[in-house]
Amino acid sequence: MVDEFEGLREKLHESIEESGLHSVKTIKISKKYNALVNFHYQNERQYKTDNLMYKKYVESLKHLRKITKDFVEFPTIKQWNHYAKENNLLNTESLKFISGSTWHDLRNKIYPNYK
Repeated sequence: MVDEFEGLREKLHESIEESGLHSVKTIKISKKYNALVNFHYQNERQYKTDNLMYKKYVESLKHLRKITKDFVEFPTIKQWNHYAKENNLLNTESLKFISGSTWHDLRNKIYPNYK
């Protein structure tokens, strides 16, 4: 299962680099990745703490908080996706899906702490 997640994640990053974030190919891979997550967790939002997806989620949120604090500004979707790709973290779509929040809601939870 972990290999399947990793393989799709790598394909997704390659597609973003080659074709762009909003290309048909990237969107298709992203939907396939989300379907895999949905199938594996079957509408369950609780991840086991030893799960790779959960670990990447926690790591991504730590980085998101850190760069928000360092730059005293919450990153845009484009800025975060670039940073996430460079640092092997989850992109905005994955963070929104796992958290069950919009990017705006995540900003409201994180950014007020650093103003």
